This record gives sequence, C-alpha cells and structure tokens, in this order.
Amino acid sequence: MNDRSVGVEIDATAKWLEERGIVGAARLLRRVAHQRDEAVRQLGLRPSSHAHQVVGGECTAPRDLDAAAEAAMLRTDVARFQTLAERAGWVPDPNAKRLWRWRDGWWELSYHRRNPKDGYHDTGWYLWGPPESCVGEWTATLKNDATREADRLITQHLAAMAEVRR
Repeated sequence: MNDRSVGVEIDATAKWLEERGIVGAARLLRRVAHQRDEAVRQLGLRPSSHAHQVVGGECTAPRDLDAAAEAAMLRTDVARFQTLAERAGWVPDPNAKRLWRWRDGWWELSYHRRNPKDGYHDTGWYLWGPPESCVGEWTATLKNDATREADRLITQHLAAMAEVRR
C-alpha cells in the first residue's frame, strides 16, 4: 500500500473487512480510493482534507465546483465498490463457519448447532442482516441450500423496504 492517505473512513472500513477475512474487498476499496485520489490530483482539485487554504493570512473556502466534483467522484467510487461487493456473493469468513455478503448493507450467514437456550432451535445456517431486517432467522441445514434461501429472504426484505419507502 502507498504511504498516501486514503481517508479515515475508507481505511477503517478496509481494516474491518480484513478482520473478517474479506481481504479482496479491502484491497479493492483501497485501490478505488487511490484511484480517486489520483483523479483528484490530475484534475487539480483539492482533497477534502485540504478544504481550505491560507491566502495572505486569511482562510478561504474551496470553490464550490471543486467540492461538488470531489463529492461526485466519491459517490461514484462508493457506488462502484458496492456493486462489486454485491456481485462477489457470499464470501467465507476464515475464523468461523460464517459467510458475509453485501446487499444494501452487510448480511451474515452463520452455522450453529441446536441449542434452544441460545435461540438456535435447529442445527443449520442462520441469517442476520442490517438493522430492521433478519435477526437470526434459520435458513437451511446445508450451506448451498442456506445461501439460496438467504438470497431469497434478502431479496424479499429489500423489496418490502422499497415498498415502504414509496
């Protein structure tokens, strides 16, 4: 990795991904951030960390055009990253019988043995999602069946959320 800063939020997200064994997505996120930084440099725009400059002892605000162009580039980069992460499908977590997936938020599919005291009434794969979504919903006994069922549940949940927003 270069010694150039990619931003606190991007670096924190990349570290979070690496901690969960999603190293490829972390590398992709950092690469997109570096490409954004390079584009900002080539276009002569000021990065947001240098949002003001000192001229004759006084601070001046950045031009609106520079800020709008940088914000648009960042939104494009984030959308591109989210699209690539969604296409990746279910990514295994090396530390446990757990899979991760991005679809409008992070989803977790993990394997648990039957233990009614902990809320696992059947042995198999359980789905957790972002807030206001699935919370430990049993999907299937086998991994392939569980991923298909989880994808169906996620699609169903996202469609319901889109309907509520209308």
